[in-house]
Amino acid sequence: MKKAKHFILGVGLLSMIALVAVGCGTTTPTPVPKVEAPKIVATYAGDDTCKACHEGKDTAYHTTKHSKTVKPLADFPLNTAVTNITVFDGADEANLKGTELDLSKAKIYGVMMNEYLLAEVPGFKSKVYRVAKVTKVGDKYDLEAAKAVDVDKDGKPDWQAADATSCIACHAPGALVASPTPGISCESCHGPGSIHVSAPAEKKKGSIMAQPSSTMPNSETCLTCHASNPSKDKTTGVFTTDNHHGTRDYFSSKHVTSGQVNGCFACHTAHKANANGATLNKDNAAEICLTCHANMKYDVEKIMWKNPTDARNHITSDHSFGAMKYEDLGDDLATKPIEITNPAMIDLIKKALPDLAK
Repeated sequence: MKKAKHFILGVGLLSMIALVAVGCGTTTPTPVPKVEAPKIVATYAGDDTCKACHEGKDTAYHTTKHSKTVKPLADFPLNTAVTNITVFDGADEANLKGTELDLSKAKIYGVMMNEYLLAEVPGFKSKVYRVAKVTKVGDKYDLEAAKAVDVDKDGKPDWQAADATSCIACHAPGALVASPTPGISCESCHGPGSIHVSAPAEKKKGSIMAQPSSTMPNSETCLTCHASNPSKDKTTGVFTTDNHHGTRDYFSSKHVTSGQVNGCFACHTAHKANANGATLNKDNAAEICLTCHANMKYDVEKIMWKNPTDARNHITSDHSFGAMKYEDLGDDLATKPIEITNPAMIDLIKKALPDLAK
């Protein structure tokens, strides 16, 4: 029995040694984890960087009004030097305490639309505010409250800083993304350009800008700010035209519905203003019509009606080109919005914008 046990133990021990030996010879190497290259995120370089290569060669963008939506405060010489102002947070009704803002040290973006001074206010709820407005008095300017409201109820109007978030999305988009150019810059349409800027000369043409909708701006880029679709009052269900953005009712024009026009760029240019300062392909709007409509005579003032009741006094031309005539909309002149109550116009909206009509 003892010999049998010893034999069995010996055989078992040899088997284990053989298994270990075989296993060691076929050990699978531990996989080395793949290290992915860090993703390069494009940042904003600013217009001065773009000008270094493109100014006077491929673009005259800086002659357009777009490029001048935000100007330095230094362009508005003041009648009286103002250093400190006390402002209240217009985005926080619960905050009844004023904050003293030293304009010589504050983060100032500039004057938006030749009127509002944009700046950050430490401790305030939002990022960018209209902290004051500039008003021309004589040859110079006075600095006044952006909005005069008796916030602290002491019987005196206070300087209420108005939250500028919704305004700057279109008028000063650079201020939202920490661009060296706070207004509407080259990169507002083309996207952040740091990758393009840092690319070697031989690879610059292929270095894509980070423009979100395509490799190059198109009509959708324009319509990001220049919206044309109407809106629908949530309470009354009445359709109202887009009164603010400048392409009012473009969606209804045959230029859109026919599919035969190259969108905004059929008439407009992004990079250069004409002799009248407008971003049009020709100096006279009627001449643009003749490009496609030969021998036709159009009265631009009639087919592109002006908005008489704009809530913000943005008196811009309608882009429906007669598809929606103002006198046919059924607008109530007693109200600031422009209502669309004409059944024929409503039917047009339902066909063109079925989701809005739901």
